[in-house]
Amino acid sequence: MEKVIKASRPTEGEALYHIRLQEGDVPEYILLPGAPERTLKIAEGWNDVEEVAHYREYKTVRGNYNGVPIAATSTGIGCPSAEIAIHELNEIGVHTAIRVGTTGCIVPDFDLGDLIIPVAAVRKDGASQWYVEPEFPAFANPDVVSALAEACERLGYRYGYGVVYTVGSFYIGQGRPLSEDGYWPSWADKIIPDLQQQRVTNIDMDTAGQYIVGHLHDMRMGAILSVISNRVLDRWGDNGGEERACKAASEAIKILMERDSQPKTRIR
Repeated sequence: MEKVIKASRPTEGEALYHIRLQEGDVPEYILLPGAPERTLKIAEGWNDVEEVAHYREYKTVRGNYNGVPIAATSTGIGCPSAEIAIHELNEIGVHTAIRVGTTGCIVPDFDLGDLIIPVAAVRKDGASQWYVEPEFPAFANPDVVSALAEACERLGYRYGYGVVYTVGSFYIGQGRPLSEDGYWPSWADKIIPDLQQQRVTNIDMDTAGQYIVGHLHDMRMGAILSVISNRVLDRWGDNGGEERACKAASEAIKILMERDSQPKTRIR
């Protein structure tokens, strides 16, 4: 008899359909870069690296970082594709995830190459609205925030905390004109000034949705973002930030695993 695959839980053989992974393929702690090629950038600091799966925007590599098992799965651009990855990773046992991404700063405190650890996010991502009402907060898990900060301190990286505006648009939604004389609604002029008044520090396309989806899957979520765009000075560039974010995220996973192995008195 032909095996029936449920439309509510699509699979490819024994693996989940999109990420092409099954239970046991990755550890319970994982890094979530957006770009598939960033999985390899992250893995440059690991040993025993191997590619486990790659389908569409979802590329997974695993290895060993300073004695602990570790993995990274790319999520693509934006929250709709990240929602799929987070849900399917949770289905195979992942309980802790750190987004490793890039961002544009809109305050003078940060510059190209700096690292931002978002403690909370403004939800304009376009995916989380289907999960909870707009008043529900998007926030990072405090344990993950603490581990990321400790990792940056250990490695000597310049970092800070932030509130990120996550929006499902790269151009008009982030206050970027399409062209000199193209479509430009009047309210777009106010996006960045209004966010600056609200003391928002930076803009991205993923973090809020990942925080919401992960939290509702009972996962610990966090993010570390390298600044590649300075909207105050209108400058663009990596300045080594991506590599530092990758290393800090791997170190944070190790810190979390070490902490989790210790007895706890705290509830949950």
